[in-house]
Amino acid sequence: MGVPLTGMRGTKAVACPKCGALNRPTWEFCARCNEPLEGALAVEESAGAAVDTDEAPQESSASANAIAFAGLLALAIVSLAAWRSVSRQPPGVVTPVGFTIGTEPPELPRSPPAVGSAAAYDAGRRAMNSGDFATAVARLGAAAAAEPENAEFQNAYGHALWRSGDREGALQAHAAAAQLDPRLQMQYARSLDVAGQSKDAVAQYQLILEKNPGAATVHEDLGRLLFRSGDYRGAAEHLQSAVLSRPDDPVLQQELAYSLDQAGDRARAEAAYRKVLEKAPSAVISRGLLADNLLDQGRKDEALAVLQEGMSAQPQAPLLQRQLGSALERSGRPKDAAAAYRAYAALVPDAADSQELLARAARLEAGGTQ
Repeated sequence: MGVPLTGMRGTKAVACPKCGALNRPTWEFCARCNEPLEGALAVEESAGAAVDTDEAPQESSASANAIAFAGLLALAIVSLAAWRSVSRQPPGVVTPVGFTIGTEPPELPRSPPAVGSAAAYDAGRRAMNSGDFATAVARLGAAAAAEPENAEFQNAYGHALWRSGDREGALQAHAAAAQLDPRLQMQYARSLDVAGQSKDAVAQYQLILEKNPGAATVHEDLGRLLFRSGDYRGAAEHLQSAVLSRPDDPVLQQELAYSLDQAGDRARAEAAYRKVLEKAPSAVISRGLLADNLLDQGRKDEALAVLQEGMSAQPQAPLLQRQLGSALERSGRPKDAAAAYRAYAALVPDAADSQELLARAARLEAGGTQ
């Protein structure tokens, strides 16, 4: 059910459309996740609000995936100085951001005056939304001290401490909130991750999974954390679980493929790369990674076929031209490789590595390799 709010028992409440928490009817933003409450459903507080609290909201639309892949491509074109046919930089890893409280209007709608800790809580929220974090910490700290078993107060106090710069204090408050309300455990894990306490974050994610082994969002976050930590095998295990819930998400599939590749599981990585290309044929990074995977397996003709297929659909794609040159060179075809490098330099003459590749093309044409 939604987190009980002091003074609301038996009265009308507003259920947040995003996280399900119950809010006072006069509030314009959810107290827990800050989702705008305009048009939200009014319910009896005693009835609670059903919500799957083990999963954080996710954006998985096709447009979001397209934007993510476009960003990957832009990043790859800027960083083409690496010598291999594809960059070995982790593709598509999304770092969780710090928690923030949304901006509310300068003047909140008038409501019946609150008393005691509820009044301190309301004053603290107002102060935080106006940027007065010192006052917010004082007021919300007072509310949390007065009602130490109120997860909502502990959670808001943690937000105020975080925004004031006291991350250690914020983590303590978020830990207390998570202990009181299991729905806040995910936030605590992400806070630990953002604060750089990776080991503690991993432990917190694993605690959540012990009770909710099928929580795909937890698997996804933990997989990405392990990936950034260099534990590719562990990352692949959790990303595979996340992919099961979103099999049509090419970005998530890409992250799984790269993790498997880095862990040395070439066959499963190849299968995952091919699934990405089934959903997003224009994903040049995935195409290049697949070609590199095939080259590492000694399957040169198949690697070249993958790149040439992409070139037929995107003849002006600089990254594919460069990858084709590298694959041709690794396949023992220096003259063809030189031609591909020259085509790449013609497409992006101002790229950081264009002159280097032109010089390499000249050496290959002259019969050299260095």
